[in-house]
Amino acid sequence: MTPGRGPSWPQVLGLVLSALGAAACGAAPVQFPLKDPLWVDPDRRPFAAEPEEYFSPFAWDGADQMVFRPISRFFAVDPAGEAVNVNAFDEPPSSSWFYHRIGRYGMTPAQVAKSSCTTPLPDAEKTWTVIGAKPNGFNPGFLLKASDGQRYLAKFDGVVQGPRATAADVIGSRIYHAAGYYVPCNRIIHFRRDILVYDPKAKGENEKGDKEPLSDKHLDKVFDKALRLPDGRYRANLSLFVEGKPIGPWTYQGTRSDDPNDIIPHEDRRELRGMEVLAAWTDHFDSREQNTLAAFIKAPPGGYVRHYMIDFGDTFGSIWEPPMLGRRIGHAYYLDFGYLFEDFFTLGLIERRWDTVRFGKTERVFGYYDIETFDPDNYKPGYPNPAFGRKSERDAAWMARILARFSDAHIRAMVDASQMGDRLGDELVRLLRGRRDKILRRYLTRLSPLAWPKVERRGAAAALCLEDMAVVGGVVTKAERGYRARAWLGEDRTPALLNTPALNEGSWACVGLPALPGASTSAPEYLIVDVVATSGSQRTAPARAHLYHLGGTDYRVVGLERPSDDDPPG
Repeated sequence: MTPGRGPSWPQVLGLVLSALGAAACGAAPVQFPLKDPLWVDPDRRPFAAEPEEYFSPFAWDGADQMVFRPISRFFAVDPAGEAVNVNAFDEPPSSSWFYHRIGRYGMTPAQVAKSSCTTPLPDAEKTWTVIGAKPNGFNPGFLLKASDGQRYLAKFDGVVQGPRATAADVIGSRIYHAAGYYVPCNRIIHFRRDILVYDPKAKGENEKGDKEPLSDKHLDKVFDKALRLPDGRYRANLSLFVEGKPIGPWTYQGTRSDDPNDIIPHEDRRELRGMEVLAAWTDHFDSREQNTLAAFIKAPPGGYVRHYMIDFGDTFGSIWEPPMLGRRIGHAYYLDFGYLFEDFFTLGLIERRWDTVRFGKTERVFGYYDIETFDPDNYKPGYPNPAFGRKSERDAAWMARILARFSDAHIRAMVDASQMGDRLGDELVRLLRGRRDKILRRYLTRLSPLAWPKVERRGAAAALCLEDMAVVGGVVTKAERGYRARAWLGEDRTPALLNTPALNEGSWACVGLPALPGASTSAPEYLIVDVVATSGSQRTAPARAHLYHLGGTDYRVVGLERPSDDDPPG
């Protein structure tokens, strides 16, 4: 859609979103700031009826995504298309799913390392009360009420891969939080088993699956699988219960019928489509709905649903048996019909990427998590994810622009929070850096990496400035970067060349804006500016900024597009 005279298209979009939210949620009072509908989705508008709890069986979800859904959609006409919840600046607004953090505002390494945690760790010398068994998952653990009165899920490392599992939960949650998702506060703690006591109401399952009072025999099963330190203590990831009442997982497709705010099909949300890039970076192959959590947040007259990502213990090289299955992780689905058919007709003669993958410097700790065989274009989770499967180039490029903000210092701070020690920590930093750089080179060199347009007044003139996320992420250097710009002026879109912009103040590229005769606040003039980034003979598609000239040096940016070619605006 191209803006013309009258209200700008971002304003119209914001009004439409607000109207849709109001229609869906009734006249309930807004309990969060709605100062800018362009950047804040009104999907946190409270409603009265609490949604019912949803249970997602792992076996059924796996069978549905790997077998039944592909069969049912084999003959369907599904053009996919672009994500539908982006605003005029090619960004999803903050919502109950996603909140702009490092990508838009930047964060210090200390802020990234802190993640969602706002309280100190509980005292590991005082009594903790076990209140239940861990409901599911691969890593051993249990539920507890610690000495600070807060409820936690304690999860442990297995005996095969050292501290990888707990480190993965801690680091993974920090990556996803900084990127913009809602996550629990995960931290490493060391404690002795003798500080644990049992809540008389706590229950565990016996061999027959019947409930019985929780006792040592239930926790023995946990600690027998847990890695014990030489001093007798256990290393655990202590995951603080999230805010709100849990109502089960959320899904990567469809909408929730009992949530009036949930009006956008989940598979068409950019933050869920683009999340595949984060999954590829961290090898979060267990990106399924069972590792999500919807929670009902209380707010008069009832509340609203917030959507969390939980459980990152599979990341950074989780080993599976048999070995050939473990090597396929990240490269193929558990049941991948495409490869099965190819191998059947070629008698298995085709060599796959996973055929040559081997353990790295740390042997089993990070398993087959590597840089050499990693291909951002061909990453696959354990089984098909409906949102990931609809990811477009624009969705992936959006996440890559966020990923460009994760500097080496940010990565080091997150890894240090996992307390793995220098040898393991240094290796994981190397792996994260290498995979990050591959992602950035792939997705910041086709569509424009220029972002966050703004107008700067410079004496009697004005300039349009955009931040080059390829420079921020180290894909190219300032010295090798060049830019070209052209504009289309007024309603008749008269073409005009602009002064070649240059980098200034770090990673920002600026171009002088032309004055349009007669422009004023009462009669604004419309213009479009394309800025193309070049590096030697390489160039990206343009960043297309839409502006209004309000007279003098007063310009207003009202939109940003990233077309895939140089064709003039339609």
